[in-house]
Amino acid sequence: MATVATTPAASLRAEFARIFHDPSDTLGTLTFNAVLVFALWYLAPRALFFDLTGPEGLPYALAGWMFADVCATNILAPDRTRALLALGDRDELVRFLRAKSFALWLLVGPACAVLAVFLAVDDHDWRGVTVVMLSVTVVPFGAITLSNVIGFALPYHPRPLRWRWEQRARTKQVVVRWAILLVIPYAIYPAAAAAVVAIPLGLWRLTRHLPIGTDAKDADFILCALMVAAISMAVWIYGYRLLARWATRDTTRLRRYLENLEMG
Repeated sequence: MATVATTPAASLRAEFARIFHDPSDTLGTLTFNAVLVFALWYLAPRALFFDLTGPEGLPYALAGWMFADVCATNILAPDRTRALLALGDRDELVRFLRAKSFALWLLVGPACAVLAVFLAVDDHDWRGVTVVMLSVTVVPFGAITLSNVIGFALPYHPRPLRWRWEQRARTKQVVVRWAILLVIPYAIYPAAAAAVVAIPLGLWRLTRHLPIGTDAKDADFILCALMVAAISMAVWIYGYRLLARWATRDTTRLRRYLENLEMG
């Protein structure tokens, strides 16, 4: 029986227990995206699918594609029992959400970081390596937090395709809405990551009065990197408090949806 976790460590343990109890959910999704990235990276023209096509682009693409899925958006419905318990306690809801994002990061971030370091051994472009390391280790905290907003605004229940076919008469709710929410993470996560990065870059250009396209000096580059890290962590720390406050005000709608699997 699910219970309310009273500490961050307990919330994290509960999340990993959920993940490994049903490997087809989170682990299956991450594995599918990883296999897809490797297949496209080595078997297809890279420029068609990836922004960075050099060796450092592989960990960058892996992290981006693995984070950009329903694991980062549909945050409540797949774990609806614990989510319903957490909705009754704002502090627990914050722990619940942070545990989910941190567990997801632990499954992706460290492995991509190790791969980035391995591929960068003979790379003397320290800026490029720094950008990739930030993208796979720090930026995801803020980007996942922002992506989670979709899970509060538009949650959906993981139901078998057979059930959705049987309920196809309710096309708008059961099929169209679900299909949109299934693919939207591929746009939401990159946009969220770009927002985290754009703030310090925009501030740097405004304060320096520099046109777009101007390269940063080393000191400015380091400052921007530190600002990206600070902003991403600030979003992770304070963003979930705002989400929990929103959920408190919208508890009735969220409970009604989470309690009814037939809503699709």
